[in-house]
Amino acid sequence: MLTFAHISDTHIHPDETYSMPYAEGYPTVGARQLIQAINALPFPLDFVLHTGDVAYDPDPDAYHTCADLFSTLKPPIYYLAGNHDDSSALQTILMKHEQVMPQLHYTVEVNGVQIALVDSNGPAQPPAGYMTKAQLNWLAEICAADDPRPLIIATHHNPQVGFIPWLDDYMSIQNSNDFHQAILPAKHRLRGVFFGHVHQNLDVYRDGILYASTVSSWSQFLAYPGLSQTTKDTGAERGFSVVTITQDQTFIRRYRF
Repeated sequence: MLTFAHISDTHIHPDETYSMPYAEGYPTVGARQLIQAINALPFPLDFVLHTGDVAYDPDPDAYHTCADLFSTLKPPIYYLAGNHDDSSALQTILMKHEQVMPQLHYTVEVNGVQIALVDSNGPAQPPAGYMTKAQLNWLAEICAADDPRPLIIATHHNPQVGFIPWLDDYMSIQNSNDFHQAILPAKHRLRGVFFGHVHQNLDVYRDGILYASTVSSWSQFLAYPGLSQTTKDTGAERGFSVVTITQDQTFIRRYRF
């Protein structure tokens, strides 16, 4: 029914030699290689889902570099804003919006599947996230509707606890249970909640709902019980996920490059 690539945390910078001490490699180089890998897939994609941190920091100039890079991508792309993003620049430069939404959220329908993209950049101490009442109400209305279509939800921050201090206290949506309760009425048609932010593949299953992240195209982080600070996963490969949605199933394959 539907096949898409899930990408996240490209952290693109106008300077190709930019990097950070806690990371490996160069994000802009990685983003270019990511696009090449997606374009080289031997099967068509319906779209690409980017779950945020498109640019390295809220620098409007970076989005012109992003636009140049993603203009070479074959499938259409849907964006979310991450905690490093300038939502206004992302909307005007990348998405060509004439009017800027204070919180970037929207729905699209592709091949009979409803896709809801929700902004997790509410009031919280970064890099943590928070779902505002407006975002929760918007989601709750979607999830309470009598709608037969399969549903996908996407957001930036990790929306479930992993019993890891770094993930739960420092990185996650701080009102993650409110988010879960808002979407729970749609679990019969919800084929997955897809997120980024954590720079690694994580899968959480709660109350019949699948929560799945993807790796960064730049550098990866570790997560294990007791971890309390950002720790790079030395030697971990960059990549993306390819997700296939049917009327009653979700299939995810992890790709590396």
